[in-house]
Amino acid sequence: MGYFRVGARQLHQSLVDSGAELEVYCRERTGLLADDGQRWGVLILPGGGYERIAPAEREPVALAFLAAGIQAFVLSYSLLPQGWPQQFLEGAAALAWIRAHAEQFGLRPDRVAVCGFSAGGHLAACLSCLWDHPLLAERLGLTPEQARPDAAILGYPVVNEMRYISPLGGEEELRLDRRVRGEHPPAFLWATGEDATVPVQNTLDYAAALRKAGVPTELHLFARGPHAMGLADRESARDEAHYNAHAAAWHGLCVDWLKGV
Repeated sequence: MGYFRVGARQLHQSLVDSGAELEVYCRERTGLLADDGQRWGVLILPGGGYERIAPAEREPVALAFLAAGIQAFVLSYSLLPQGWPQQFLEGAAALAWIRAHAEQFGLRPDRVAVCGFSAGGHLAACLSCLWDHPLLAERLGLTPEQARPDAAILGYPVVNEMRYISPLGGEEELRLDRRVRGEHPPAFLWATGEDATVPVQNTLDYAAALRKAGVPTELHLFARGPHAMGLADRESARDEAHYNAHAAAWHGLCVDWLKGV
């Protein structure tokens, strides 16, 4: 397997006009102890304000998960001016595709997580809150079981500010912290107190909603660091300001958490 790409039409036949692409980073099955078909897979949704796909949250994150024994998939979803619900549909289709190919990738079909950063965190939260939305059945023919993530990893996510990206269409406000239910998958959240682009209150509001709903949640708030840190290590930092060895601990903590879900 190694590395390959999957086009939108391969993810789902209804996405014929989509420019989405799924990059697959997977270990070969070579008979080692870890090749027991019990691995986790993680769908990575980079940020970029729905205007670009941020490089720091793309391949470096995939390779870090892969090094930890977790099969990784990066979705380059449609960008503005392509509006919603296109990105929501693409994310759900990618989750369902990964689950349908779980045996091929040595995954358990009930171990498919979603990991989103910033605007990608918004998309990941939409998938985690709205996995049973009728739109997914109407447009993609997906059941809730096919579309629901088994775990949610959110890095400095946008959850209560961006009006123009509602999966329901139009420009109505979508406060995702108000959409959290007890059926939300277990969640891991992290952010920094110095984030001046997406205020940390987004993460705190979402964590509070998860706690109120009784969803198993782990939250890490680091004091220092700007927005869009990715792994916060030198492999993903675009400059010295985005490198923070202390905040970089989030990924190891996340891997430990995920393997214990």
